[in-house]
Order: sequence, then C-alpha cells, then structure tokens
Amino acid sequence: MNIKKSLLVTLGLLLLVTVCLGGRTFKNLNQNNNNNVKDSSSFPIYWYNQTLNHFDAQDSRTFMQRYYTNDAYYDYSKGGPIILYINGEGPVSSPPYQQGDGVVVYAQALGAYIVTLEHRYYGDSSPFEDLSTENLKFLSSRQALNDLAVFISDFRKNLSLSTEVVTIGGSYSGALSAWFRVKYPHITVGSVSSSGVVNAILDFTAFDEWVAYAAGDECATAMRQVTQEVEQAYFGGQADEIRQIFNAETLVEDGDFFFWLADSNAEGIQYGYHSQLCDPLVDAMNNGTSLIKTYALYTANVWTGSLGTPAEYATAWQQNTTHDINNSADRLWLYQTCTEFGYWQNAPAENSIRSSIVNMTYWRDHCEQVFGIALWPDVEATNEYYGGNQTAGTNIIFVNSSQDPWSRASIITQQYPSEPVAMVTCGNCGHCSDIRVDCPGGCDTPNNLAQVRQVTLQAIQSWLAQ
Repeated sequence: MNIKKSLLVTLGLLLLVTVCLGGRTFKNLNQNNNNNVKDSSSFPIYWYNQTLNHFDAQDSRTFMQRYYTNDAYYDYSKGGPIILYINGEGPVSSPPYQQGDGVVVYAQALGAYIVTLEHRYYGDSSPFEDLSTENLKFLSSRQALNDLAVFISDFRKNLSLSTEVVTIGGSYSGALSAWFRVKYPHITVGSVSSSGVVNAILDFTAFDEWVAYAAGDECATAMRQVTQEVEQAYFGGQADEIRQIFNAETLVEDGDFFFWLADSNAEGIQYGYHSQLCDPLVDAMNNGTSLIKTYALYTANVWTGSLGTPAEYATAWQQNTTHDINNSADRLWLYQTCTEFGYWQNAPAENSIRSSIVNMTYWRDHCEQVFGIALWPDVEATNEYYGGNQTAGTNIIFVNSSQDPWSRASIITQQYPSEPVAMVTCGNCGHCSDIRVDCPGGCDTPNNLAQVRQVTLQAIQSWLAQ
C-alpha cells in the first residue's frame, strides 16, 4: 500500500514550527491576511497529518489531508466562532470566500473564522495512489467524521482565543454536518445541514417522483416522451446513432447510458436549470419538432457546460483505479453508495421519467462490475447508526429547497424541539440553494432565501449564546 507521505511533514512539526511543504502550516493566527481575497488562488494550501484508520489502535499509518482557511471576517481583538465547513464527495480548491455564499454571509454576521477540510480520498487527500477496491476500505462516513473531530480539536487548540465551533455542510456533507453534531456534541455548539441526505434509501423512487412534481406537468410529460423515443430508437437498432447524437459513445453499457439520460434531466431540476431544460422541451413537444434533438442540445450546451460529461457515467471510467485529483470522485462516491447509502434513483412503477432499465438489478450489477466483488449497502444498519429520518440531536437546523429531489432523503418536518427546519421556496430553488452564491440557474423571484438565511443565522446565534 502506498501511503502518500513523501516531502510532507508530521503533525508534530506542523504544530511546533513554521516550516513545512511550501512554507505552509497552521496559519499564523496573529495575522489576518485574507481581507482582500479576490479569487480561490489567494488561499494557501495547508496539510494535516491524519490517521488512516481511526478504529484500529495498532494501525499507525497516516496520510496528508488538505485544508484551507479564511479569516477575513474574524476579529482577533474580540474573537468569534469557527465555522467548520464540511466538504463532501469532491476535490476542494479553497474555503468559502465569495460574496453571497451562504457560509460567507454567516461568517460576516458572526465574525467567524472559516476552516474547511477536504474529505478523505477525494481531491488531493487520498491515502493511496492505487484506488483498488482493497484500498478503499477506509473510505466511509464514519472515518470521515473522526477525521473532522481530531482535526478541528487540534486546530482549535492552536487559536490564541477560546472559540466555539459550528459545522455547515450541504448534501452528503450536510448529512455529515448533522451526524457530526449527533456523534460529537461536545465539540460543536450546533450544525447547519443544507439538503442533508441523512436518510439512506435503497430504492429511491421518490427522487424521480419529486423531479416530475418540480418540473411541472408539461415538462414532466416532455421528459417522459424523450425517454420513450430514445428507448424506441436505441432498442430498435439505432443505439450507436443515439449515442452519437448525445456525444455519449463511451456509454456502451445500456444501463449506464439510460442512467445518464435520466440523471442529466434530473440534475436540470435539481440544480435550478428549470427554464433552460423545460422551455425548449415543452416547445418542441407542442410544436411537433424533434424532442431527441432538442434534448441533445440541452445536454451539450447547458448540462455538459455546467454539470458533467457523459463519460463519467461509464462503467469503464469508474473502474479506473489510478488516483486522479479531478477525475476519481465518481469511483469514490459510487463506492460509498455501494457500501453505505444506496440512494439508488430507480424508475418508479408508474409515470416514470426514466427508463425502467435503471432498477435495482442495474445497481447491483454495476457495483459488482466496478469493484470486482459483490458490494451492497446495508442501509438499515446505516440508518440505525445515524438515525435516518429520525436523526435525533440538539442544535441542528435542516434547510431544504422546494424543488430539490434530494429533500426526499432529508428532514423537512420538525420532529424534535431543538431541530428546526426551514425551506427555501421558489420555482427553481434547488439543491443546497441556501449555502450557494445563487441557484446555479439563477434563483427566480419571488423567493424567501433571505428570510431562510436570517432564520438560520438566528439559530446559530442562539446556540452561541447558550
């Protein structure tokens, strides 16, 4: 096993001296030098020497975990809280810093110090260059929560002022934020869980049902017709031509292609591109023009430009075991879903907007094809460990958005006195809209984003006052 440690210093040196790779170490906390931040390159990279396996005291291996800080809003003369912004299933290139970003809005109001730790295995925080299935066994939410606990405890010790910690995260990291509060209530004062998918679901047909609802009747009908027409052509002997139309030649597995086809329209709703997706499709449906060509233009010009590429959905892509800072996330996240969470976005029994080929059989086969062994998530065990849709903690606010299909795996109804809920509502308010700079497609009006952020801020302030 190849643990990445060359040219990197140990945590002991990081804490005691100011010499490390590239001169980067825990920031000199007597200086506030980020007030003129303009872009992500303004932030230096720091490294934390992290334990590989928190659940085996005899395993002394470590790896270097990347993190960033932003102290632009922190008043060293008065002090203030730490916002631990939790990252999820992807690489990190900076802390939150853009004006209008929800985390920055809260940091400015609170005079908070922002620190963000890259999730183990993702980006440049991989313990191994070889991401073979055997080497992925330390990739889990439980290990990640322990990473956060030991990191933030050490980081806080290096502040010259005593300060409280609030966690914020979105989507998977929104779940981590809530779970961190449940498992480590002595470390934080509270948690913001934005679109936090705390409920592991095996057969997640509710996802598509909400996509159809959020899209509206006409758009949902058009999306169903796209799927039907593509299926007719694809299974009618024109599979190669269909793949070419969508620039999806690498999706040679039928299930991969039809999952991508469904995901590309679902993500249009999920991320707030409602008008860019639906307006052309509805026009084409009503005018009798080609729905397939119309949808292909959307996937090429809107979806691919902002959200991904068809190639990332290929079994062969996800089988690649070479660590790549920017291109390994698909394999890594699939491993987490195949071992812990499921979230399988399957076709509902009726009025499905996706092909029925995307079903439990596809996912079971896909997990085994990609990882070479029969992996399958025990979602009941995951929910038993964390609480699922009964996640019980104190000082956790669950924030969701009205058009987000992932809200079906979150908590949208208050169940405990100290776990308030809030909902951002508008025609295209999608995934994690409360902590983004804006809905990716542009939050339309009217919306209650400012009010939801005020409710969240007041919740944080009440936790800090306790």
